[in-house]
Amino acid sequence: MSPAVEPVDGPVMRLPGSDQFVLVLGFWILVVALVVGLVLAGLRWRRRRRDPSAGWVTPGLVGVVVFAALGLAMVVANRPIPFRTPTFPPLPALVPASSFFNSTVDGLPAAADSPRWIASQRDAAGTPLDLVPGFYSGVTDGVVYGIPFNVVDDRTPRVDVDIVRFPGSSSPGPYPITDPAYIQSLPAYGIDNHYVAYDPSSNTSWELLAARRWFGRWEADSGAVWQLDDLGYSDGSTTASGLPLLPGLVTYDQVASGSVDHVVLGTTPVIRTEGWVWPARKTDGRVPGVEPPPMGAWMRLRADVPLDELGPQARVVARALQRHGLIVSDTGGRFALRGTPDARWDDRDLGTLSTLDATDFEFVDASSLFVAEDTMEARSPASPADAAAGG
Repeated sequence: MSPAVEPVDGPVMRLPGSDQFVLVLGFWILVVALVVGLVLAGLRWRRRRRDPSAGWVTPGLVGVVVFAALGLAMVVANRPIPFRTPTFPPLPALVPASSFFNSTVDGLPAAADSPRWIASQRDAAGTPLDLVPGFYSGVTDGVVYGIPFNVVDDRTPRVDVDIVRFPGSSSPGPYPITDPAYIQSLPAYGIDNHYVAYDPSSNTSWELLAARRWFGRWEADSGAVWQLDDLGYSDGSTTASGLPLLPGLVTYDQVASGSVDHVVLGTTPVIRTEGWVWPARKTDGRVPGVEPPPMGAWMRLRADVPLDELGPQARVVARALQRHGLIVSDTGGRFALRGTPDARWDDRDLGTLSTLDATDFEFVDASSLFVAEDTMEARSPASPADAAAGG
């Protein structure tokens, strides 16, 4: 049994779905009512200039006032709540020691295809993709980047969630939904909208993709339940690779401790269309041909890359990328790492990770870690000394 985990320290939240819809609808009702009201008032003013006995009150103006009041009420009732980035508590060890998430790859050989896979990691202009942390403390364009998590227990309400897009590849639930619920790309939402819940007493995590609430009814595109003590895969997934999110996130407390002791999940826009490799189970790659890497490919920051330009927080992350590596787990708009948002991150410090780019990495041959397709268990790698000696 995992130790107790503190609750998340964060604000009350509006949620994606009807909260946003009613706010936007109310705003536009109010705008249209004001415009129409001004037009009708102008016409009425011209009428009164010709006929001073004509009154101001007309059915049209009364209707405009009613609609304006309705729109104002909708805006006020669903107005944005003052926001601050939450802080997330430390997590215990989430997966068994033999899970691939605990593997080290600093002693593994480079993959034979590494040169061409690295060469594919370029933007449309041919520039190597810069690395971005993918998790911050500040709001950028209305959202805080990163994947939050929610701590739940037996008292957390279990909710039936309507899986509307991928019901056949989702766990049926029900899902524990916290109040407030912290969902990816808060507070304005719009980027994947992952909801992740974690129960330390059972070491279970629940995931929803594109989570939203419509007038009290929860929906999502897909959902997964992960028994983290079990090395088997869930019957559902919310990532393109079919991997669980929580064990692969970088958290503030890990970095503050001086060591991120697990594999980090990452994204890139350049993943091949066909095929995947263990530990991935599937793919949504969008680039045809064999030049791009497959989903599940394992990257390592090269040991000869200097870390002098990195800030203290970024340097801890970079050392994890050298020792444990990064697994390509999702197609994304950037070459980015997965982590939790947190008010304690130093965004300028984390931003120094962008001094690294794809050419500072290499793909490793992880075949020596492989046990079986249906398990996340990994063999222990050879030590760097053994690998150098061919042992």
